[in-house]
Amino acid sequence: MIRNNYFKHASRSVFTLLLFLLMLLGSCGGGGDTGGSTIPSTEGPNIGSGRAWVVEPSNTGRYQTDRSTVRLQGGSFTPDGATCPTWTGVLPPGYTVTWYNSLNGASAAAQASLNCLVVVITGWDTGDFVPLAIGDNTITVTADDGAGNIGRDTIIITRVPDTTPPTVAWVLPVNGSVDVGINSYVEVAFSEVMDRTTINAATLTLTDSAGNPVPATVTYDSFLLRATLTPSMLLSLGTMYYFTVSTGVRDAPAGNPIAIPFQVSFTTHL
Repeated sequence: MIRNNYFKHASRSVFTLLLFLLMLLGSCGGGGDTGGSTIPSTEGPNIGSGRAWVVEPSNTGRYQTDRSTVRLQGGSFTPDGATCPTWTGVLPPGYTVTWYNSLNGASAAAQASLNCLVVVITGWDTGDFVPLAIGDNTITVTADDGAGNIGRDTIIITRVPDTTPPTVAWVLPVNGSVDVGINSYVEVAFSEVMDRTTINAATLTLTDSAGNPVPATVTYDSFLLRATLTPSMLLSLGTMYYFTVSTGVRDAPAGNPIAIPFQVSFTTHL
């Protein structure tokens, strides 16, 4: 899977600094388009004092990903009626920031907030919830104060097919472990979201050194990207066990299998 640092959650301080710098750029002369730093990105058409701009994702060329969703972050104009009783100010009723993806018709509201620390800044965040279709996704973000001031910024994000196989990120007990408890379970983390229908007792197995299978149940947590194999009985003392992830496991939604079977061994205590 293509990896992009732009999907990482930025800290509030970094995000505030980026918005502040963009506001400074926007206030400098020239009158040109100073919307989000992503290319291609087109601010407007704006109405009245409205403005909106995308900060993330941003790069120096067309943004590309094989992910099925994207997180957008940015800033927008601060409307009349906004107050700063504390460093987390209050936006007036009726102020909204929304997004629309013209390729698949998806739309929703972003979370808008007023930051009053050092400089008053209105920021917004979609979370990692903007769905992408294969192809060029033209996503328009609109800030509207309900009083006739409207700001917009449009970004194009190209989604390409995911052809990269998933990998095992880590497993516990680690390979070669000794003195493992006989009541232990095996936990394995994957590099991406997996198809939970392929994570089961047939694709994740535990066998002893003689090749005898250990009866077990397998569960999967798509949020943590982890699967857990829990033996149905206590393991034997002083015995080596092999944990195997077969190529039957696949990622979601592309359905790519892991490239080769993954296996580790551990030994229980005497």
